[in-house]
Amino acid sequence: MSVVSIVRCETYELDAVRRAVTAALAPLGGIARFVQPGMRVLLKPNLLAAAEHEHAVTTHPTVVQAVAEQVREAGGVVFIGDSPGGPLEVGPRVYRKSEMTAVAERTGATLLPFDKVTWKRLNGADYFIARPVFEADLVINLPKLKTHNLVLYTGAVKNLFGTIPGTRKREAHCQALGVQDFSRVLVDVLELIKPGLTLMDGILGQEGFGPGKSGTPHHYNCLAASTDGVALDTVLSRAMGYRPGEILHLALASARGLGVADAGAIRVEGDRQVLEFGRLHLPRVGRYLRAPTWVSRSLQRAIRLRPQLDTAQCAGCGECAEVCPPQAIVRGRPPHFDLAVCIGCMCCAEVCPQGAIKPGRNLLARWIGLGI
Repeated sequence: MSVVSIVRCETYELDAVRRAVTAALAPLGGIARFVQPGMRVLLKPNLLAAAEHEHAVTTHPTVVQAVAEQVREAGGVVFIGDSPGGPLEVGPRVYRKSEMTAVAERTGATLLPFDKVTWKRLNGADYFIARPVFEADLVINLPKLKTHNLVLYTGAVKNLFGTIPGTRKREAHCQALGVQDFSRVLVDVLELIKPGLTLMDGILGQEGFGPGKSGTPHHYNCLAASTDGVALDTVLSRAMGYRPGEILHLALASARGLGVADAGAIRVEGDRQVLEFGRLHLPRVGRYLRAPTWVSRSLQRAIRLRPQLDTAQCAGCGECAEVCPPQAIVRGRPPHFDLAVCIGCMCCAEVCPQGAIKPGRNLLARWIGLGI
């Protein structure tokens, strides 16, 4: 039976986070179960974009620091790495803004650029994964608890997509145009990486139009840990209000034997009351997720998500154009969106520094009940 450990934590004050991390890992055997002296340990936080901590876009630095300290105390050699949305040159700016640079300085960890790749092939698809992921003896996954416009929920499994460097993510999105296909990509990446431990930053997360600055911060007041990221995601997504099987990539991962998505087969240790999140604003596109594979490409395109720009908030920075997989956006103030080319991945909304882009659906999609 998979075990998910839940601990209440209501603040990012460092000592409080240290205590919460220790308590969350205790039912799993503590950090010494996973880290042996001399091991190379890669911490993989969620560093989607350069954003202030109050927007709850990235894994908080105190969580990363507390884990890094424990790994070092166990004798491990600590590395921190992720690939934010956008080109490779965005990475150093996001590292500074998210305070990962400061965490590395305080803990003696090495901050790695995800600029070199290892080629892997799985299920007929090519994946280019950051080389440091496979050079590590142990990957510790440090996701952020958030909603997601496209796949509804982002946590342990979705966070691993950040191991694909820079604009290589564009290739994955362009080859997986629908939610079903993209969910399979997420499961492939999980199968390739298989992190040994996941610890979720759920102290301040998101509801609404996450995972970027369009999302609404929400105090979930918890940390969660497990050796089974699928089980961890299942417990937390159910607590948010998602129904069994609604998060497609979790159902696919379970079917492939990569984790447990049956809540009845998961043992929750710790403070169960913290999982009473209350009513949340969640993306709801369930029937779209279940569109059968024989649905024509033209219909799939007709009902896909479409970016909606708030021109009053737009700063004309051009980051949406930089990250767009099919290059459907032309820089400007406001930028121009070619919706005939757009694939509905909503990468533009994820990285927009102003939170000026939100998902929308056309009249057909709303008429058949696919609204958010």
